[in-house]
Amino acid sequence: MQSIIIFFLIAILFSVILSNFLKCAAIHKGNDFTFSEFKNRFSIKNIDISFIFIFFIIFEIVSKFVGVKELIIFVPSIFALLLAFCMDIKYMIIPHTSCFVILFMGIIKNVLLFSKEDIISSILGLIAGGMFFYLVNLIFGLFSKKTGFGMGDIKLLASIGFLIGFKAIIVVIIMSIFMSAIFSLLFLLYNFITKKKEEYLPFGPFIVLSTLIIMIIPANQIIDMYFNIIDKLIIHLN
Repeated sequence: MQSIIIFFLIAILFSVILSNFLKCAAIHKGNDFTFSEFKNRFSIKNIDISFIFIFFIIFEIVSKFVGVKELIIFVPSIFALLLAFCMDIKYMIIPHTSCFVILFMGIIKNVLLFSKEDIISSILGLIAGGMFFYLVNLIFGLFSKKTGFGMGDIKLLASIGFLIGFKAIIVVIIMSIFMSAIFSLLFLLYNFITKKKEEYLPFGPFIVLSTLIIMIIPANQIIDMYFNIIDKLIIHLN
């Protein structure tokens, strides 16, 4: 009962902050704004009630799968992820705030759960998360003037990589690409049927969804599930 009350209060707090952030972003059409302006426009009246339920449900689900220390780290990170999710869908921008919060929580994680392996994994996760799509963009640039992924996606993945570690960020990258591919096909099919002009489908939301999954299901379990499915397919085909 006590945890429910705490989660609900935190959900209200984060919902107020997120709603006001989106309000300022709407005024500036997704462009950056100063903290003083955010503070001046800040009002509890701007709260979007739906965010309270979204935050609360995610907190409750994640709390069933992780310990107290991990939960302390993940709760602010969930706020940063939902902020990135909303901003990328509305304005196709990943705010610096999301990356800074997640990166900071990664530092807190390494302090609270101090171990040499975790620190090395975080550093490798930061490099892997940032470099993967950066290299994709470089390769993409050799054949086209356009970039495959935005720098916001790259910075978000790098910060998430530092938070969850090397193995987990690799799983996040694979899941993000897989989900993006499925939704892109459905999106193209929808545009074809409705005869609408093709629009850009943001990649950030898939990174966020994949990261939330990783918070619930450890990377090792997802990898094991993948190989079990592959083994069953091979046996079935033979």
